[in-house]
Amino acid sequence: NSGGGGGGGSNTPLVLSLPPVPQLVILGIIFVASVALNCISIISIVGARAITPINLLIINLAVSDIVYSLTIPIFAVHIVIPWWPFGRVGCQLAIAIDIIAMIVGVYTITALSVERYMDVRETSRRY
Repeated sequence: NSGGGGGGGSNTPLVLSLPPVPQLVILGIIFVASVALNCISIISIVGARAITPINLLIINLAVSDIVYSLTIPIFAVHIVIPWWPFGRVGCQLAIAIDIIAMIVGVYTITALSVERYMDVRETSRRY
């Protein structure tokens, strides 16, 4: 078994081993939930006018998640159509957006962790 899960020696992720319709349903649910829930997060913070450094980082993370989620329908097309319909530029653009949004998310989570650590450290010094 050379794979990470499930057995059978395949490295194919579980979702991609399903027939096309369940794949599209799962990706559709992930897309809708991600966009909707991240929009709710942004609206909640902005609506409450609770603009703090932590909340700005949370907004940044939500925006990067939304941008990352916007690539889901693009890649889902490839499940239905056996060839890439967006050409070379579309491929490069979709992958660039995907990777940049993912990296922004990782760095934002890192910044959130550092900010939280500094906040806890400062609070503990006062007592």
